[in-house]
Amino acid sequence: MLGSRILSGAVIIALGLVLIYAGGWIYTAGLGVILSIAIWEYVRLFEKGGYAPAKTILVAGTFLIALSGQFADPAYSLAAFSLVAIAIMVFHTATFNRHPATAAIDLAASLGGVAYIAFSGLFLVRLRFLPAGLFWLLQCILPAGISDIGAFGIGSLWGKHKIAPQLSPNKTFEGYLGGVATSMLVGWGTGALLAGYNPAFNGLRGLWIGLIVGALCPLGDFAKSIFKRQFGVKNTGNLIPGHGGVLDRIDTWLIAGVISYLMVLFLNK
Repeated sequence: MLGSRILSGAVIIALGLVLIYAGGWIYTAGLGVILSIAIWEYVRLFEKGGYAPAKTILVAGTFLIALSGQFADPAYSLAAFSLVAIAIMVFHTATFNRHPATAAIDLAASLGGVAYIAFSGLFLVRLRFLPAGLFWLLQCILPAGISDIGAFGIGSLWGKHKIAPQLSPNKTFEGYLGGVATSMLVGWGTGALLAGYNPAFNGLRGLWIGLIVGALCPLGDFAKSIFKRQFGVKNTGNLIPGHGGVLDRIDTWLIAGVISYLMVLFLNK
C-alpha cells in the first residue's frame, strides 16, 4: 500500500507540475476537469445514501466556475457562482415530486458541494494567475501534496496515538507531525530553490509557508472523512491506486489553495 501510494503520488505531482508549468487555459481546463471529477465523486457519496443532488449541474457548474478563475475580473466568477446556484435551485424545485422525502437535503448537498469543492478549487485557479503565480503555486502546493505522503509514511511506521479514532481511525498525532515536518522541509527547499529566480522567495519564507499549510491542510481530509463515515465508504472512488478517488487526493489541496492564496495576498502587501 505504501509503495503504490508513493508511486501514485509521484505521478500525480508530476502531472500537476506539467499543468502548473503550462499555465493559461491548459492549467485552468485541466484543473477544471480534476475538480469536476471530485464533485462527481462527492455526489456519488450522497447517492449511495439515498439522496439525489443535482449531479449534471454540479459537474458542469464546477468546470464553469474553474474556467472563470482565468479572468482577473472577479465579476466572472461571481456570475458563474450565481448561474450555478440558480440552476441548482431551479433543478430541485422542478424535481421536487421525484424526491419529496429528501428534497431539502438534496438541495443543501448540491449547494454545499459548490462551496466545498468549486469555491475552494477556484482559489487554486486564481493562485496561478497572480504575479509570479507559477512560483507561488510551487511554493504553496508542493508542501501540501508531499506532506500527505510524509504523514502516511510516518503514521504507518510509528503512529500510535489516534487523533480522531471514530472519524479517521488511521490518522495519528505522529503522522500529523510527520506531515507538518515534511511540509516544512519541502517548503524550505522550494523557497531556497526559487530564490534563484525571484527575490520574493527564500528558504525561511518557504519554511513558514510549509508550516502553516502543513498544519492546516489536513482539515480537508477530516472534512471529507465526515462524508465517508456518514455513508459508510472507505474511499470516495477507486481511480487512483493507493489513494482512492480524486477527492481523496485533492482534499488537502483545496484547503491549501485557500490558505495559500490569502497568505500570498498578505505577503505581497
